[in-house]
Amino acid sequence: MKKSDKTINFAQAYQRLEDITKEFESGDLSMEEGLKKFEEGLALAAECKQYLKQVENKIIDIKKKFNAEE
Repeated sequence: MKKSDKTINFAQAYQRLEDITKEFESGDLSMEEGLKKFEEGLALAAECKQYLKQVENKIIDIKKKFNAEE
């Protein structure tokens, strides 16, 4: 079974967020690098949040459908 591109993108975005967090924790980033990583992290977090909201809405729809069939 092939994963959808959206799932792969979510997994990759989440992994990148973890990598960015580790970079910040290392304390080895310059101010300029840190600012760029911060901006990238915010964009990735927004993307992940949007994807998770879509998943949540899909689950709600499935539950409604299941309850309607009972």
